[in-house]
Amino acid sequence: MLKSSTLFFTLVFCLFSLVGKAQNDKSQPNSDGGSKIVRLYPNPATSIINFEIQQLHNNEKSYDLIVYNFLGKKIDQLKAVGTRTSVNLDNYYSGLYIYQLRDQRGNLVESGKFNVVK
Repeated sequence: MLKSSTLFFTLVFCLFSLVGKAQNDKSQPNSDGGSKIVRLYPNPATSIINFEIQQLHNNEKSYDLIVYNFLGKKIDQLKAVGTRTSVNLDNYYSGLYIYQLRDQRGNLVESGKFNVVK
């Protein structure tokens, strides 16, 4: 049973990674040639992580920031208004988390991962 559950979680993580990569490859590059819209710091984080939107995507004013744990369970959903949003990590356990930045129509703008260390 342990091997099948480990395989399942590995597959879920790979799926999240591939979906995020496929979506990121479609995004428009920014002025320095890269395609990242979100800068997050510090990573790894202990108590707070900051998400900074480097450029507006399609002139959006606000986004949904959705955080999933390594198993794919939704942990948090926040409205990201403006260029910077801070997430309090008091209720997060140590581990790897996946984030998705979605526009107001629900389209995936960017996804990535961050690590919480306590």
